[in-house]
Amino acid sequence: MCILEHKDISEILKNSRRIYFIGIGGISMSALAMIMKSNGFEVRGYDRDRSRATGFLEDNGIKVFYEPREDNCAGSDLVVYTAAISETDPEMISAKDKGIPCFSRAELLGTIAKRYENSIAIAGTHGKSTTSGMLSQIFLSYADYDPTILIGAELPSINSTYRTGHDKNFIFEACEYKDSFLSFFPGIAVILNVEHDHPDYFKDMDQMVASFAKFLSNTGNDGKAVVNYDSPYARKAAKGYGGELYTFSLSGDKEADFTPGEITFNRGMASFGVYFRGKKIYDVKLSVPGKHNVSNALAACACAYLCGVPAEVVEKGLHDFKGVNRRFEYKGTFNGSSVYDDYAHHPDEIKATLGAAKQFGAKKITVVFQPHTFSRLKEFFDDFTKAFENADQVIFTDVYSARETNVYGVDSLLLSQNVPGSLYISEFDDIIKKLQETVGKDGIVIIMGAGSINALTPKLLNSQAK
Repeated sequence: MCILEHKDISEILKNSRRIYFIGIGGISMSALAMIMKSNGFEVRGYDRDRSRATGFLEDNGIKVFYEPREDNCAGSDLVVYTAAISETDPEMISAKDKGIPCFSRAELLGTIAKRYENSIAIAGTHGKSTTSGMLSQIFLSYADYDPTILIGAELPSINSTYRTGHDKNFIFEACEYKDSFLSFFPGIAVILNVEHDHPDYFKDMDQMVASFAKFLSNTGNDGKAVVNYDSPYARKAAKGYGGELYTFSLSGDKEADFTPGEITFNRGMASFGVYFRGKKIYDVKLSVPGKHNVSNALAACACAYLCGVPAEVVEKGLHDFKGVNRRFEYKGTFNGSSVYDDYAHHPDEIKATLGAAKQFGAKKITVVFQPHTFSRLKEFFDDFTKAFENADQVIFTDVYSARETNVYGVDSLLLSQNVPGSLYISEFDDIIKKLQETVGKDGIVIIMGAGSINALTPKLLNSQAK
């Protein structure tokens, strides 16, 4: 929802030179800020916390404010805000008082996407960043392509979350939170899965299905959709879609268009054939672990096939893809165990990550988990208590509250009391002490969550005796 009455953002942009970002330190916001700067705009912004992203912006000449002040946005022609910002935020109030046109991050991204003849939007409750990264790596593997990329995690091959290209191809992640993805009108819309999430906005599955259905419809009748046939709610969202519908199925459902065959695993990494309507089109060997990544790869393969990417390019791109940051990302060793960072914060994501870790055959799997938002913990509490079955040791630390206050009656202590054998430890230093006592050789340690928990990883690695 826009805060002020205004013209279409594309019309405002034509006469704008100075853009102010509220929440500029977010992954997508910082990437958009850099994209707009590279297109000749003067960019400034506000964020409440200093971070690696804000430091990068400042190193590239973008002024970042860390205290909300009335004059921060003064002189701006346009304000862009992230979905986490409310109308009562001091920065938003200041922009409104000054009469500056305000648009959501999604509206700006949607306007950028319209400029590309072949825009591909990757949506779904889980797997967006990984699948976007897979598809990006495929396009980057072909000399004839020069794609623009915007995803929700850093892709190591470009050392960034974004890339500004010069051809017709734009690959981007489409977030469903607060219906942000309804501002996008892609040529190809992808739904990886639809499960209940963001309970602070989506009250039930009917609301989620309706939103994903509208997302698909934004391609128009001349567009294409790629939908996971194994996800009942994704199938429901695709019912009645007016464009060209293509489906994929990890389970090999014969009614699906894209299916896998001959799946084998080597230390969790899958090799398999990809079939389109019964005909083998690719031989794939993944370099990322887990059965769930076979499903993600099928979605990427479907998009590449519809875009006419040569088979050898698809196969090379998927083999070269080593993952995106914080998705089961190897970070080093601690006491002889391998340490990984992982962004999982929904019970289904936790199960997928631990299922992949189990395939490595480690002696012991240790997880340190930080729940993300009280509303999510409350809504899926029972599912969280069952999500850690493949872990041998589980430590819970305090909930990352993000935009919330705890009015839900749940916390990490309560979660630990309902997961047999788990521990609740609040302070990172105390967690490190416990890991020093309990972690030995040939195990796996996973630092997991979508909040500030990733700050624990370097502290843990640096705590070892030199």
